[in-house]
Amino acid sequence: MHELTTKQDRFVEEYVTDFNASRAAISAGYSEKTARSIASELLTKPDIRNAIKHHLDKLSTETFINREMILTGLLKEAMDRGERSTSAARVSAWDKLAKVSGLYLDVQVTTTVDDIIRDITQRNADSRAIKGLLPKNHIKFEDIPTFDENGYVIR
Repeated sequence: MHELTTKQDRFVEEYVTDFNASRAAISAGYSEKTARSIASELLTKPDIRNAIKHHLDKLSTETFINREMILTGLLKEAMDRGERSTSAARVSAWDKLAKVSGLYLDVQVTTTVDDIIRDITQRNADSRAIKGLLPKNHIKFEDIPTFDENGYVIR
């Protein structure tokens, strides 16, 4: 893996905050005129995609503490140890714990980082299309290649 330039590293940091590639390119110091095309090009580079995955994994690890605190609070509530706990609150806490544990699902849902990025990018593009910000509406996200961890195109 090649070392990212300062601009590329800044682009990755900005991109993982709101998944708006053009805005991330501008914030990273690229020209406003070419931000959209530069951003598109950057997102196709395997090193950039790996850096984005790394940042998202890091954010996921950092938010685990918050997740643990939430689950601990729900468990306290469910076990009638919360302050001013009511029976309705206990039932709700048990329900939320069951959902988190996957009790209501027959099949475990697995979502990859690529799926999340693709979904957010699709929603951004859809909102731009509705607002008329896209000059052409022939962009198909299924035509955009996806890369594996080695940088090879998998579709």
